[in-house]
Amino acid sequence: MEWEKDAADEFARLPLAKSAKENTRLFAEKMARKGDHSRVNLEDLAFAKKVAYGNVPEEKRRRQLEERVARGEVDLWQRLENEGRELLKQESHLFKVTLCQGEATRCPNLLIGLEELKREMEQKLRQLKVTEMMADLHRDDEPILAHHRFNISISGCPVGCTAPEIRSFGVHGVCKPKITGVTCSECHACTDVCWKGAIVIKDGSPHISKTLCDLCGFCVRACPTGTIVADRTGYRILVGGRSGRFSLAGTQLFRNADKPTLMAVIEAAVKTIREEADGYEDLTWVVNRIGVGPIFQKMYGQKE
Repeated sequence: MEWEKDAADEFARLPLAKSAKENTRLFAEKMARKGDHSRVNLEDLAFAKKVAYGNVPEEKRRRQLEERVARGEVDLWQRLENEGRELLKQESHLFKVTLCQGEATRCPNLLIGLEELKREMEQKLRQLKVTEMMADLHRDDEPILAHHRFNISISGCPVGCTAPEIRSFGVHGVCKPKITGVTCSECHACTDVCWKGAIVIKDGSPHISKTLCDLCGFCVRACPTGTIVADRTGYRILVGGRSGRFSLAGTQLFRNADKPTLMAVIEAAVKTIREEADGYEDLTWVVNRIGVGPIFQKMYGQKE
């Protein structure tokens, strides 16, 4: 959203740290939308400042910064202003897509492309106007904070280095194994690498338990003969997880979905928040209050 010049100048000079200033920007833009303003004005910013400062008056914040200037940070005010102007030139979002380091470290367990998937997801979240939605759901008397975001956690394989199971929206790369007609050498390489104990060699051939297999693909890479190959690579999708004091495992929506389905789930999840949230609620709060049924209903148009 565009800003009026006097509001932009005032914003740049705010005595706030970068993260707090970024969240104040989002709050001011929220107030502009609420007031049906085409651009953020001083009135919108004044409301955002009041909420951002809380119980610490602006005068006290400025005195604290002046003390830092007196102690030697002579360019402090200029740095803060430059920082504020740069923030207004950049996009600020209330969503975050977190990746494991599989691509950067060339992890041998990696099953899916990560950086490209992240770009596609972020573009989808922009199209769905998730930043505006999350800000507008937020209360008008509380500041927007770092955790007030739509968070997606992606792990390149079921090892789960980013803990998708306990995130609001989690994704694993998965690979379904397939037994071919190629003669098994009975080397037990597949059973040795299977962390879940899902494979046994019986009657000269591997047998994979559908119940125990978590689609990690380890057996596919380990098999030297081609008796076990990859059948389908895709995405395991979970929603409603939570870490911390009240930790909670997410609900699995799909065990091995393709990319179009993954994008459809994201869209349905966002619509569920937009239509079902009771005040400010993230996806975890919503689905644990009303279930995951509405997500499927929005994907497939079902009423029941």
